[in-house]
Amino acid sequence: MKNKFFTLWITWTILGAILLYGVATSISDNSFVSVLAMVLSLSPLLGLTLALGSLKASSQFNNWLRGNKNSLYYTAGGISLLFAIPGLLTGSFNPYNTIIFASIVFVVFGLLKQAKEEEFKLNWSDLAIWIILWIPFDLRWYMEMQPNLDYTWWSIAISVIAIIGWYGYREADIGFNLVPRFKDLLIALSALVMIMVVVIPPGLATGFLSFSVPESFDISKLTAHFIGLFLTVALPEELFFRGILLRGLDKLFSKKWIPMLISSLAFGMMHWNNVDTLSMQITYVSLATIAGLGYGWAYKKSGSNLFAAILAHTLVDWVWRLLLSG
Repeated sequence: MKNKFFTLWITWTILGAILLYGVATSISDNSFVSVLAMVLSLSPLLGLTLALGSLKASSQFNNWLRGNKNSLYYTAGGISLLFAIPGLLTGSFNPYNTIIFASIVFVVFGLLKQAKEEEFKLNWSDLAIWIILWIPFDLRWYMEMQPNLDYTWWSIAISVIAIIGWYGYREADIGFNLVPRFKDLLIALSALVMIMVVVIPPGLATGFLSFSVPESFDISKLTAHFIGLFLTVALPEELFFRGILLRGLDKLFSKKWIPMLISSLAFGMMHWNNVDTLSMQITYVSLATIAGLGYGWAYKKSGSNLFAAILAHTLVDWVWRLLLSG
């Protein structure tokens, strides 16, 4: 687990810690201990996510996972310790919630490791683990377990658990690669244009969307916003809905439009609770389902490479929040 992986992990962890500390101290009035706890808890997970985005580094890490008989205890135990750090440092440690979280991580890794000999077709175990990880996260139930950890921590943590579980132990070919190719950039831009052309007219016609162009643009804030969307929104959503759900269903159905439709509808339904009225809920789910079809197209067009889907998703959300309101 040395060389490329270890170097990238340490590098990204240090850079992530610096970035997280700067952001935390600039937008909040939290105490130094609270900020330090968040940085120490999140930066190793962020570093791990980005390091595993390199095919060579992830290959080294996965070889260690599968070759070391105690790797499950190290990975699950390490993630559980990171969960506990904020509570330990701030004096709000909850052993009961920590045990629950640790149990979930150990069980997820154990079940996926046990299924590694099977071809990655989305079976009932995969689906159950998918639900256990995603639904409580999407409904923010997990956040009640540790008040010192916000959406950003959970989005990165759930991504890391899924990557280690499916990509590492399960040996699923989900296409987790964050190194951009020129082809992926073109596909992502094409998906952005197609989604916007299809989504904006009905969004404007129903009153769900309206143009809201700011008078000026702050480049530094826009860049930070783009990075945040990429890491905490697009990455986990594409990992779960395209990398695991769509890819896993693809192996079950001969007609490839069925997995695309199911994964896109599931992605659309995830947005049901984001608005209040029934008409807006139906509209939002419909538009999100269309966007999901676009992200699925980007994923398949790139040869099942998640980077293209993640980038397309980031661009859509970024432009949406920049120029539209709804």
